[in-house]
Amino acid sequence: MIPAAARADLRRWATDGTPYIVGGTIVASLGSYAFQMIGARALGAAAFDPVSALLTVHFLVFAVLLLPVEQFEIRRVTLGSTGGARAVAGVVAAGALGATAFTLLARDRYFGGDMVYAAIGFVTVVGNAVMALGRGRLAGRRRFRAYGLVSGVVATVRVLLALAFLAVASTGRSVGWALAVAPLVVLAWMPFRRDPEGTARRSEAPGRFLTGFVLASAASQVLLLLAPLAVGILTDQAGLMSVVFVTFQLFRLPIVMTQNLMARLLPPFTNLAAAGRDEDLRRWVRRFSAAALVLAPVAGGLAWWWGPALVRLLFGAEFEPSREVAALAAAGTVLAAVSLLAGQVLVARGRTMLLAGAWAAGFAVAVAGLAPIVEEADARVSWAFVLGEAAALAAIVLIALRRRPRPAQ
Repeated sequence: MIPAAARADLRRWATDGTPYIVGGTIVASLGSYAFQMIGARALGAAAFDPVSALLTVHFLVFAVLLLPVEQFEIRRVTLGSTGGARAVAGVVAAGALGATAFTLLARDRYFGGDMVYAAIGFVTVVGNAVMALGRGRLAGRRRFRAYGLVSGVVATVRVLLALAFLAVASTGRSVGWALAVAPLVVLAWMPFRRDPEGTARRSEAPGRFLTGFVLASAASQVLLLLAPLAVGILTDQAGLMSVVFVTFQLFRLPIVMTQNLMARLLPPFTNLAAAGRDEDLRRWVRRFSAAALVLAPVAGGLAWWWGPALVRLLFGAEFEPSREVAALAAAGTVLAAVSLLAGQVLVARGRTMLLAGAWAAGFAVAVAGLAPIVEEADARVSWAFVLGEAAALAAIVLIALRRRPRPAQ
């Protein structure tokens, strides 16, 4: 029997726009797969390598830098705070310049010497920064319906642009430009309208909050998003980087869904933290832990049997991974998704530096897991990923469950 409090939560979530976030997340996830599938099938494994590298950079910058910006904006608006514009601008500038510098410096290794990818990388970061800030304001104002619609529509527009651009020129540039300009669709929802006048307080240490969150995201996302690049470093086997890329992206559905659902959880978690209701937050952490113990083995088993065939069906035979890589990718992404959810408790409390420490521990375990015990580069990277995600989740849970000392009376 469902407890009365849980039934009340479900009724409220059913009417406050939460179904739109869920629906938009599903559409965005399917759209992401369709976008990659269209590009991979149109270009082939070797020609898709520059797009794989561009998408890896995009996912890394969004997860490490822009997702913290979105979460900062959600928390700021939820608390009715002001300030933080300088810290946000610094994070966005670092992402745009970093992506541009990487594509320029690595143009011969990953981008076939084509400098146009540097411009594509810059526009991609700027466009996604606009979307992150816009979605953050929408969620902070509890415009969950609009948030969900933005997520779904942007993914749909990206697919349509890819089809249109590829019809004109079947090149990696076409796929890249579709990726870059689609996020600007968020402006149709006018998220940057001025907040209504009222009492507001300055955000507390926005630079420290964003620094901790960026460090946490960097350690967390590097485990997943740099896996294809790590394969490229460990071996020169043509096409293997794309095999690992599409496999990890196919099984990152839990992470894609979690990144959008975090926008629904952070406002109430922030209110619970502000009210000092730590036991309620710890209860959520225990629920997330139980979900990881159940879902990760199930995902790994299903991917062992069906993962390679699914990749072959969607992307073609040349992208098919081994059973081992498929299973590890699926189980690891479930652990990563649960870690993101449990980490929302620390974000709501403003304890992002502790979150960074937990992910740093996971990253250290993953680096140790790259030791050449397994010969194949793709399997070695996959094992390192799973070990790192498990260690990070354990650290986050222990920190979040720890009782904070009460202030002296």
